[in-house]
Amino acid sequence: MDKTTIKGYSNAILSAASFGLIPLFTIPVLNEGMGSSSVLMYRFAFGCLIMLGILMFNKTRMYIGFGDFLRILFLSSLYTVSAIALLEGYKYMPGGIATTLLFSYPVWTALLSIAFLHEHLSRRTTVAIILAVGGVALLSGLGGGGEIKSFLGPVFEMLAGLLYAVYMVTFPVIKVRKMPSLKLTFYIFFFTMILMLFYTSFTTGHIQPISSPQAFFNLVMLGLFPTAISNVTLIIALKQTNSTMVAVLGAFEPMTAMVIGILVFNEHLTVPIVFGFLLIIISVLLLVLRKRVASQTRK
Repeated sequence: MDKTTIKGYSNAILSAASFGLIPLFTIPVLNEGMGSSSVLMYRFAFGCLIMLGILMFNKTRMYIGFGDFLRILFLSSLYTVSAIALLEGYKYMPGGIATTLLFSYPVWTALLSIAFLHEHLSRRTTVAIILAVGGVALLSGLGGGGEIKSFLGPVFEMLAGLLYAVYMVTFPVIKVRKMPSLKLTFYIFFFTMILMLFYTSFTTGHIQPISSPQAFFNLVMLGLFPTAISNVTLIIALKQTNSTMVAVLGAFEPMTAMVIGILVFNEHLTVPIVFGFLLIIISVLLLVLRKRVASQTRK
């Protein structure tokens, strides 16, 4: 594989793994009584502040043209509605099934890439997608208790996956991708924060205050690792490799979340979880080997 592809894979894995840290910082705040919409609001607010500090330190010119403004607003809208749909879906169904349905986004990404970007989907990539989705289903405890309370649950989760796939497929083909990754991430966060502010104000009437120093620390960390670092590396990965590969490598997100649950929150390591890990690792190896074989064939 060429260096750009290796960097793309590495950034995609780093993005997914850091995104999987969300439970580590979110659960303690939720346990203190803060609502999920307020947590999301603070997440993007602190992410904005972190990115702005980096940009100011680097003396980055912050001007964007009207065309870039519209493109970034579109991307932010996709990101925001996907996050809201994810939260709404959890109200109507068990978390394990919801997580599995959300992880439909590699399938949506592949289908959208074929339909609109004329990408070729090989058998090996198809098998990798199936294994990754199956692995996530095992990690999430699909079928392990609970019931779907309303058809709205699956609709919201599938919508969240579809919109995230549209985000990943759209980004590489619009002109805004030429903008520096840090600057682009800041503006996506900023517009997402504004949209979340409207949503939270409309649904709950107010933003809940931060109740303790520990909650403040967790929210800052939430803005740093699963938000700033995760999204910057995601944008870089989308510039270095195609959207389908980045989507499949997103399986490292639920893997990381599951490891956090076992090590920090005393969740049980079960046989299905072990098999889920193995399926995801095999799917990633299939993608890596596909690239390696293709590279050797060209030589």
